[in-house]
Amino acid sequence: MTYEQALAYIHSRNRFGIKLGLDRMRALLTILGAPHRQYPVIHIAGTNGKGSTTALVGAVLKTAGYRVGAFTSPHLSSYCERLAINGAPIPPARLAALVDAVRPVVEEAALDPRIGHPTEFEFGTLLALKYFAEEQVNLAVIEVGMGGRLDATNVLTPLVAGIAHIALDHQEYLGTDLVSIAREKAGIIKPGIPVVFGPQAPEANAVLEETARSVAAPCYRVGKEIGCRLVRVDLSGTHLELQWQDEPAFPVRVNLYGAHQAANAALAFGLLQIVKAQGFPWSQHHLMAGFAKVTWPGRMEFFPGPPALMLDGAHNPDGVTNLAHGLCQLFPEHRIRLVVGILDNRPVEKMGTILASILGAKLHRVYVTTVPDAKTAPSARLVRCFQGLGVSTVALDDPLTALKTALAELEEDELLVVCGSLYLVGFLRPYILDLFSVASGGKTCGS
Repeated sequence: MTYEQALAYIHSRNRFGIKLGLDRMRALLTILGAPHRQYPVIHIAGTNGKGSTTALVGAVLKTAGYRVGAFTSPHLSSYCERLAINGAPIPPARLAALVDAVRPVVEEAALDPRIGHPTEFEFGTLLALKYFAEEQVNLAVIEVGMGGRLDATNVLTPLVAGIAHIALDHQEYLGTDLVSIAREKAGIIKPGIPVVFGPQAPEANAVLEETARSVAAPCYRVGKEIGCRLVRVDLSGTHLELQWQDEPAFPVRVNLYGAHQAANAALAFGLLQIVKAQGFPWSQHHLMAGFAKVTWPGRMEFFPGPPALMLDGAHNPDGVTNLAHGLCQLFPEHRIRLVVGILDNRPVEKMGTILASILGAKLHRVYVTTVPDAKTAPSARLVRCFQGLGVSTVALDDPLTALKTALAELEEDELLVVCGSLYLVGFLRPYILDLFSVASGGKTCGS
């Protein structure tokens, strides 16, 4: 099987849709020899921030000398990014071999009506859990795909669970209000297993704390047991002070942009403290060095230029709120141009209103485009949204044309931001890397 054939096979499983539930995963993992029980796991849920938290935890543990697997989704530019060890994506040939090995197992199991066909995400989860076992990782950081309670990854019994910030998203599956969504995210909390919570809205926090109490799971919260004080955010990164319980506070710099990254760093810090207590030591030096080197492409990823450009996969109201505030903090003197594409199942009008209201007069022009995905919102919908808010708007359905047009019109004191969808950012990022590689003699600068 070639890499291209493997990808086609993985994506062909999209025809089985989204099936929330754990019985099929448990059965398939048993047939595969229970690879997920061969290494300890850190399990992370949340609406926004779980990917950054995964990257932060992995960076520190790698610096401390561990071999760390990370399973994240979605990817930006290559499916291989979803299965990484110490930050390196699985080689394409290895992914093909893995698919070749797992495919006959799942196809035979699918003949049993009690099991059935795994979905695309379930199949990808099986690949990751098997890959990490074959590579004998010391630990794996596993990011929930959607929700938590019925997510394919919730077959795991972790060393520690973490829940990043919860906001409204995937409401067609998880519930229409914050309490309902929090209940789904809280489903990763296991009896007696420590859990760490990032900062939450009061109603979400109440659900998480009650769930932890009900199963006697030790609970650690950013803002209580985990101290976090934001010092400043600038183009050198996010500077904060961290404190674990009664220990002295100390300063760290996180190589990611945005005040929201302070909360993610504090969540990662809490998870790492629990991991340390369970036999995986690391030092303050490892933490500071890991945080200072961490990268998470496509999330407020800045190319200083010229031209000055930022990529951000913000794709829900909470995400674009963080982005807009971050742009105001980092670039107080710059005007902003946006290349925006959003999926049709997102609250397009609400997201547009947030961007326009926070950026205000800084927002010079919006280039609306389509996302390279069948679920894209039509550009006409985005045009109506931004023009209705009084923002100069142009529609260019081809994303690359939108990017090139915006770059050609960008003025010296302006910043171009690509946002609205990780799929859009992932599609355009290779072109942007090529652009800045040529412009800087092979050197790119990202957050």
